[in-house]
Amino acid sequence: MTRRSAALWAAVALCLGTGTGTGTGTQSLSYAATGRPGTRLPAAARPSSARTAAPPAPTARTPSSWLTPFTPTVPDPSTATAEELAAGAAAAGFPSGPITDPLGQAGQPISRTDVIARAQTWVTEGVPYSKSVKHTDSGGTYRTDCSGYISMAWNLPSSAADNWGETTWTLPDFATRLDGLDELRAGDMIDKTDQHVVLFKKWANAAHAAAVVLELAHSGTHARQSTYSRSFLIENNFLPFRYDKIMDSPPPPPAPHGAV
Repeated sequence: MTRRSAALWAAVALCLGTGTGTGTGTQSLSYAATGRPGTRLPAAARPSSARTAAPPAPTARTPSSWLTPFTPTVPDPSTATAEELAAGAAAAGFPSGPITDPLGQAGQPISRTDVIARAQTWVTEGVPYSKSVKHTDSGGTYRTDCSGYISMAWNLPSSAADNWGETTWTLPDFATRLDGLDELRAGDMIDKTDQHVVLFKKWANAAHAAAVVLELAHSGTHARQSTYSRSFLIENNFLPFRYDKIMDSPPPPPAPHGAV
């Protein structure tokens, strides 16, 4: 490892904070998931997840994927409101107005298959949770916390002005609330707007008693697949939403040049 890459990784580690797990097989959830820092839930209600290996050092990553620390414009970029984001952007000197994607790639209609595939790339890579680190790869640049993860999966526009992704409060502006949990389909989100958001992947069983989700949960964890019981979601006021530009199937390929 070069001196430069070692310094970069040290800066990233500083931003990621502490939290390496207890090693006991139980899971301690953050305030984002429970409202109480470090609260342990009963086994029946506690989201479960497989352990994810620690991410490789920067020199082991592919050239097209890397983590970079940044300074957020708000105290909590994961759960900030639209008003807080606007004030933070103004104070930081960012121009007002909607965020745009100069390449025109983000914010386009996207299939459910592509949403899950994008989310799965961070699970495969073991991207670590942080509110002050951004991840860049061929899918764009996004903040590595719960709402930044959903922003990435949905391929929403992002920039320094919004801290590289939407928040638990602003993601519903891009979606429609569903009538109930049973309407959830792959690529929808389950959002507790003042605390945490996850991406729905599938039901764990035919009775819809538990939801399999993809998430970035809290400091000390990595992008992962977890299981939330239906009772946990209801008792903690998680609400189902569907991205307004999601499609049930990929769009047809363009017609060959000159075709009638």
